[in-house]
Amino acid sequence: MVEAAKHPNIKIFSYTEVLDVKGVPGSYNVKLLKKPRYVDEKKCTGCGSCTEVCPVAVPDEFNYGLGYRKAIYIPFPQAVPKVALISMDDCIQCKSCQKECKAGAIDYEQKPEEIELTVGSIIVATGFEIYDIAKHGDYGYGRFENVITQIELERMLSPTGPTGGKVVRVSDGEHPKRIAMIQCVGSRDVKRNPYCSEVCCMVAVKNAKIIKQESPDTEVIIFYMDIRGIDEGHEEYYLATREYGVMFVRGRVAEVIEDPETKNLKLLVENTLTGELLETEVDLLVLSAAVVPSEGTRKIAQILGLNKRPSGFLAPQHVALNPQETKSPGIYICGAALGPKNIPYAVSSARAAAAAATAWTLSGEVAVEMMIPEVNEELCVGCRRCERTCPFGAIKVVEGKAVVSEVQCKGCGSCVASCPAHALDMRYYRDRQIIEEIKAAIKSR
Repeated sequence: MVEAAKHPNIKIFSYTEVLDVKGVPGSYNVKLLKKPRYVDEKKCTGCGSCTEVCPVAVPDEFNYGLGYRKAIYIPFPQAVPKVALISMDDCIQCKSCQKECKAGAIDYEQKPEEIELTVGSIIVATGFEIYDIAKHGDYGYGRFENVITQIELERMLSPTGPTGGKVVRVSDGEHPKRIAMIQCVGSRDVKRNPYCSEVCCMVAVKNAKIIKQESPDTEVIIFYMDIRGIDEGHEEYYLATREYGVMFVRGRVAEVIEDPETKNLKLLVENTLTGELLETEVDLLVLSAAVVPSEGTRKIAQILGLNKRPSGFLAPQHVALNPQETKSPGIYICGAALGPKNIPYAVSSARAAAAAATAWTLSGEVAVEMMIPEVNEELCVGCRRCERTCPFGAIKVVEGKAVVSEVQCKGCGSCVASCPAHALDMRYYRDRQIIEEIKAAIKSR
């Protein structure tokens, strides 16, 4: 990220969102909204002195509420650019930060700024979010203090996290002696998210191994449906984790009961390999929640008119032959915007999207499909049926008449077949040409 920030040909617009995208492939007009930080990016040095004097402390979103941040804060330790911002929803206008800032970077008068860019290609890399299991209260999450998610455990294990790399019980801050993990919470469920979230198994295995390395006396049990390690080295890693003493029990936990005095959790589950009914008590319960499309993915799909899968993730033009391309030339998708992905797959898809976007932009020429529909404006009634039918968004009704984008059109002919007024005809395959071919074929007999 630091290298990207320093590169002379890369311009980063942080704390900015996309409002609108118009234009044609090779010349997209992008409208951005740069939200006010109330801190001058050019002046701020990221020293953090402003956060030290701020009297307001609120739950930290980056640490999933396990720690606290100030009303003025740097979003996370490795943030690029390393510049503070003020949350006006939390700020009490005491202006202590402004008095403390030696660089004079605090600016309470900043306003939202609209920025317009013209670009040749676009890469969508909007990532994913964790399924909000608190809405459903799975396994007591949101009700029982010592039930956390795998991502919250990740923050605990991080040296820069809220607990300095130590795993603790939320209820009393004590180190847990017995930890259980439950896989596939919210995923592989036909009523919620029927797909596999792919990364959860190995994340749980990795975190369990880290816990055992740091604290060999801690018991760790993973309750699973199937352990899915699909990449090179995953099977060996799984076996090595078992050798560390991590227990794996195949079965879905049926019930979680909290002891109101100790805050310990009693789990009831059937081991489907042995048929045995188990009852076990743990100090801490970790849930591996499903991976779902991010809010940014949903928004950008609507702005760019991209196709989505039933899961809500973005759909490529062809899952095998064109995995990074979309129906719109010059727009590419990668990473978890396409679906759940681990780091190697996210990196490889990002490289592929970057290569495709670069080739598109640097060629200086656009190869268009010659066999595209032509519009007879005298017959066109502007019913928009062709517009709704086109799978590539290549035809629009402008001032009551259909207009075809030669760059976007793939020559599939769907619009021609759908036109009730016969106002569209496919170039080189016009109706009169086809009729003459049929006549010639009949005469030859």
